[in-house]
Amino acid sequence: MSDYRIEKIQRQISIVLANGTRLEGDVFLRPVSRYRSRPEEPMDMLNDSEPFFVLMRHGEAVLIPKASVARAETSVPEEDEPNVASLGVPVEVTLLDGTVCGGSIFLETRFDRPRLLDFLNSYSLRFLPLVDARQVLLVNTQTIAHVREVA
Repeated sequence: MSDYRIEKIQRQISIVLANGTRLEGDVFLRPVSRYRSRPEEPMDMLNDSEPFFVLMRHGEAVLIPKASVARAETSVPEEDEPNVASLGVPVEVTLLDGTVCGGSIFLETRFDRPRLLDFLNSYSLRFLPLVDARQVLLVNTQTIAHVREVA
């Protein structure tokens, strides 16, 4: 065994596979994200280019292909907690299996293309985050049947 170890942070997550199976456990995240100067989030890990990730369940490592994950649920990062969901566009996302998910999407669009449609058409990552006051729901874009903005 090598003395070389890469520091990781464990974070609790609940995933639902495309077949409906729910798995709960911990994922391993980097203490500093590749893209920001703060710890990596489950969304970063699920949207990176690696096709598999490790889910620790009951002391056992389970290797999960990201393509088989329909959605994942995790807590809102502590620094983002104060009323974060009220800042986005409230939506209702219906998945191919009929599940309806609600939350807010934070549009990162050009000023000349500010619509939800523009954002979704330009969104290129595998998992779309929906945020509410309690959790972040990461929805696999390949499992979305339709999206509607709600008031």
